[in-house]
Amino acid sequence: MRTLCAVLRRVKSIWAVWLCAVSGLVFLSGCETTTSGTTQVTGKVRAAVTEWDVDLYQDPAGQLSWIPDMEIPVKYEEVAKLESSATVSNNNPMAIEEKSTQIVSDLKKKAARLGANGVIVREVQLTEEVVERHSDGYQTVRYPDGSYGQVEVPVQTYYERVYKVKILADSVFLDWNTVWTGEPTS
Repeated sequence: MRTLCAVLRRVKSIWAVWLCAVSGLVFLSGCETTTSGTTQVTGKVRAAVTEWDVDLYQDPAGQLSWIPDMEIPVKYEEVAKLESSATVSNNNPMAIEEKSTQIVSDLKKKAARLGANGVIVREVQLTEEVVERHSDGYQTVRYPDGSYGQVEVPVQTYYERVYKVKILADSVFLDWNTVWTGEPTS
C-alpha cells in the first residue's frame, strides 16, 4: 500500500510539473488573439487565386516598413474593403511586427478568395489599452516530500497593457493590360 501511495504521489508530481511547464509557456508567449475582421464586397468577385498571386501596396507609403513601397497602378477595380485586427500583450516591437505580418497574410488570403490580385493597405492603427485581469485563485506548491499540489489562494486582480493592431485595406483587381495607362493595349 505504501508503495502504491508513493507511485501515485510521483505520478501526481509529474503531472503537476508538466502543468506548470505548459502554463509557463502560455504565460511567456503572451495573450495574443487575431480576429478575422470584416469584408465588405464593393465590386465584382472573380475566380479565386492563390495568396501568392496577390501583390501588396501601401497608400500612403511607409506604413509597414517590411512592405516594399511599390508604385500603385493608375487603374484598378476595387473588389472589397477589408479590415483585420489582433491584440498583443507584449510591447516588443518584433511581436507587434509579427502580428502585423499575420494580419496582412490574412488580408491577402481574403482578397485571393474574392479573386483580387492586389491589396492596398490604407491605414494601420496601433492602440494601447490597460485591461483588468484576475488570477484563478489557485497556486501550485511543492511540499517537503517533493510532491506538488494545488492550494486555494485569494483571487488577485492585476492590470496588463495590451496593444491592438488594426489594418484597413482595399482588395483590388489589376487588369495588367490597362493598369499603367488606363487604356487597353492592342
